[in-house]
Amino acid sequence: MPRPSSLEPHKIKSREKAGKAPWCLNVPAELSPTGKRQQLFFELKKDADAEAETLEARRDNFGVSLTAMTPARIAEAAEALKLLAPFGTSLLDATRDYIKRHSEKIASKPWKDVFAEYLVMPKKRSPKYSKDLKEAQESMRRFDKRLIVEISPRDVDEALSGFAPSTRNAKMRVLRAVFNLGIKRGYSTENPIARLDFAELETGEVEVFTVDQTSALLKAALENDFELLPFFVLGFFCGIRPDGELQKLEWSRVHLTDKQIVIPPEVAKTKRRRFVDISDNALAWLEAYRKKGGSFSGKVVPCGKSFLTQRRRDLQAKAKIEKWIQQGMRHSFCSYWLMKHEDANKLVLQSGHTDADTMWERYHRGVTKADAEKFWSIVPTKTDAKIIAFASAN
Repeated sequence: MPRPSSLEPHKIKSREKAGKAPWCLNVPAELSPTGKRQQLFFELKKDADAEAETLEARRDNFGVSLTAMTPARIAEAAEALKLLAPFGTSLLDATRDYIKRHSEKIASKPWKDVFAEYLVMPKKRSPKYSKDLKEAQESMRRFDKRLIVEISPRDVDEALSGFAPSTRNAKMRVLRAVFNLGIKRGYSTENPIARLDFAELETGEVEVFTVDQTSALLKAALENDFELLPFFVLGFFCGIRPDGELQKLEWSRVHLTDKQIVIPPEVAKTKRRRFVDISDNALAWLEAYRKKGGSFSGKVVPCGKSFLTQRRRDLQAKAKIEKWIQQGMRHSFCSYWLMKHEDANKLVLQSGHTDADTMWERYHRGVTKADAEKFWSIVPTKTDAKIIAFASAN
C-alpha cells in the first residue's frame, strides 16, 4: 500500500523564490480541486498549517468513505459522472440539487390547497376583485392536484393563453398574490409570475357620450324614472365611478350648499378620500329631482346592481341610445371637464385617477371646445342654469 504523501508545510529557502509567501504546501492530486498536484503558498506558517489540517481531515474522510464504496456503487458513480459530463456538473452538485428539490416537494402543497388558504385570508375584497379571484381559480383548475412548487412559468403562460390582454393581466395579478403566499408559507421558493410579462395595453382615445345623448338620458330619467336621475347627474357631471362608488354613496356625503361631494375611503376605489365639485348644471338637475319629490336621505342609488342595470336599459331605450358605453359617464366627465378647464392635475384630484400624464394622454382633445361648452350647459327644460341655492336640501 503506497505511503500517504506528507502534508507538512515547508519554508522556501531561496529568497528569490519565496517572495512575500515563503511557506509552501504540496497538495497531492487526490486532494486537489483540479485533480492534479498543486502548490499553495502562504505568508505565515500558521495559515499553511491550518490549510494542511483541513486537507488531512478531507483525506481521512475520503478514506472512510472509500470503505463504504462497493464495486456496484463505484460503477453507479462512474455511470452518473458519464451522464453529467456534457452538462459540466459535478456529481456532488447534482446530488445536492436533487436533495434541495426533493426537500421543496416534501414541504410543498397542492395548488388547490394554497389557493384555498388565500381565499380564507382576512382581507377586504371588492366585488370586482372577488370576481377576478373566481375566474383566475377556474383558469388554473388543471393544476389543482399539482404541487405549487412544480408549476412553472410556462404552465401559467399556457393556462392564460387565449385571454384578452386586460383579462390576462387581471388573472396574473391574482395569481402573483397566491404564489407569494405560497413562498411566505414555505410551500414554494419562486413566483413564476415574476418571469412572465404583463401585456402593455393600448390607452388610445376613450369613448364618450355625445352632448345630445347625455341630454336625452337625463331627460328620459327625469320624465320616466326620476329616482335614477342622481345616478346620471353625479356620473356625468361629477365623474363618480358608477360601479362601486355611486352605488355605495350616501346623500349625507353630498353637500349641496357647499357644492361639494366627499367620497370617503370606504367608498373610493383607491381607498383614499377625495373631494368632488358639483357643477352648476348638476345642481340644476338635482333641483329638478327635488321638485319631483326626490329623497335626499339614504343611498344616492336606491336599488341593487341588477335592478339598476335593467332600469338603466329601459331609460337608454327611451333616449334612443343603441350602445351603452362602459364607464362612458365617467369618460365623458373627464373629457369634457379637461377640455373646459385644461387642468389635468386638478382633474386627477377630482376623479381619483393616479397621475396627470395618463389623464392628459387619454382625455386631452377627446372632445371639441364647443361641445364641452354645450355639455356643461345641459340643464332641465325651463330651469335657470345659474347656481341654485339648496338652503334646506341637506
